[in-house]
Parts: sequence; C-alpha cells; structure tokens
Amino acid sequence: MHNLKIATHPRGDLSDYPEQLLISCTASKRSPISLTVSAQFGDPLPHSPRTHIHTLGAIERACTISDPCDIASFYKTFEPYWMDWGDACPSCFLTPDALHQWHKFFFNHPITWAVNMMGGAQLDRRLSVLQPHVGVRHWANGVSMLKQLTGQEHQDLEKLLPAVIVGAVPNDVACALCTITEFIFQAQNLFLYKETLHSLTEALHEFHHYKASIIAASGRRGKNGPLNHFQIPKLDTRTMGAPYQWSSDITERCHITHVKRPYRMTNRKDFHGQCCRFLDQQEKLQFFQLYTGSTCHDPPLSRSNLDLYCSA
Repeated sequence: MHNLKIATHPRGDLSDYPEQLLISCTASKRSPISLTVSAQFGDPLPHSPRTHIHTLGAIERACTISDPCDIASFYKTFEPYWMDWGDACPSCFLTPDALHQWHKFFFNHPITWAVNMMGGAQLDRRLSVLQPHVGVRHWANGVSMLKQLTGQEHQDLEKLLPAVIVGAVPNDVACALCTITEFIFQAQNLFLYKETLHSLTEALHEFHHYKASIIAASGRRGKNGPLNHFQIPKLDTRTMGAPYQWSSDITERCHITHVKRPYRMTNRKDFHGQCCRFLDQQEKLQFFQLYTGSTCHDPPLSRSNLDLYCSA
C-alpha cells in the first residue's frame, strides 16, 4: 500500500487586524493580504496580493542577513505555521470580519466624519427627533458622546446616517457617505451574483470619487488637527465567497457571556481559576437539566426529539 500524505489547508482564518498582521508576518501599517503600505490604503485600485512565495521569500532573506548571535535581531524572523500547507496564501485564507471591518469601521469613521463636519449637537438633535420604529434603536440622547456600541447598534446607525446628514453637509460629502453605506449593505448579501459584484464595485468607485470632499470639509481629523489622507486599514478589501459568513459576532458575544459576566461575579482575584470553575459549574447544570428533562419526560424523548429539546 502506498503511503498517504494528509495536509490540512486553511479555508478561512477569522481574526482582527493585529492578528492578521502576525499571521501574515507583516509589519504594522501594512496590509496583511496585499503589498499595500499605509500611504496606499486609500487608493481606488487594488494592489498585488501578498502571496505565499513573496512572504516565505522575505523570511528566507531576513534569516540569511540576520546574525544568529544577535538574539534580538534573529528572533524577529520566524516560520509561519502555514508555510508547509501547500500553496496556502494569506491573501486567500485571511477573511474580512464583518463586525470590525464594516460595522465598527462605520462608527469609528463615517460617524466621526459627520460629527466633525456638522457638529455633535446637531447630529444628536437630528437623531433624537426621528420617529421611533420597532426593531431599530432610537437615539434619544444622540451618539456623539458614545465610546462603544454593540454590533446591532452599529447596524441601526448605518440605516439612519445617510438621511440625517442631508442639508447639514456638502452634497458631495453626503454622496460619499451614502455610497460607503450602500457598499456595506450590498456586501451583506448571502449570495453574490455578477450584478451584486458590479454594484459593490460601482459603490466603491463612487466613494473614492467623492471622498476628497470629506477632507475638504475637515471631516478627517486626528489628535494634532485635520488629516489629508485616508490611511485606514479597513478600506483594504478582499473577496472570499460571501463576506457576511465571516464575522466575529459569535465570538464577541461569547466574550460577554463567558468572560465579562463571570468576572463581575468574582472578587477580582485569581480570575482565571474562578472563571474556569464558574464555566465548569454552568456546564454541569446544563447536563443535569438535560438529564432530568429527558428522563422525566413522558413519553421518553427519542433521539430526534432530544436534539430538539437540547436546542430549545
């Protein structure tokens, strides 16, 4: 019998921007999936992908010129875990994160641009006077002073911002914010057809056409004053099937239920041990409820009904 070689190929690695830089062996202020540097983040055209050959070649050259006796320098070069996984390429298996790359990006940037241009008080007033709707967050106190929101609240703001800024910002700015919002909504389709990809491309091109008006209206500001660039890593996009399947909503939710809530129940000392015991007790309670529910049920639950009981 011939020997069989089994290799695991990554289909998708969901992680945030700092983790993607680490996985792709890339320095900060660069794209983990392309050869783009920070000054090129706002370019309308995509750059060359960061391929398997390019990354491993750069690591080999770094190892060649590094002095093994210089520990600080030599330890900066390392072999990525995916180097032996066939043609695994960071530009392919590093996926976009809908929660951070779209929704949190919208709150950190377009909302901030609107606050800088029209003033936080006016934006808050326009949001507060909107008619409340069931299923959509009503911003009675505005958003200009908020620091952190949930993913659902980010999505609710995406529905409202293009309408409430009309008349308070230049028309070109309104077009830019409307097109970036349209891009986010179009990208959330579960199926991407040729028409959808065309709409995404057109929306992105239109945003790049009008984005200079945001800088002209002093929408981009930093700690030291106005900014005249769009060096935002989240504007670097990629395609790997329907992007909305790649989202960290579940893991972020688990961070609340499995970390933050148990932490509030501790005395803030030896948290890791207390957290593990808390989760272990929760698991035992769930198993006990499952056992009592399945044995005390009349008639006894079948395998299929038991699965339904567990999901409920």
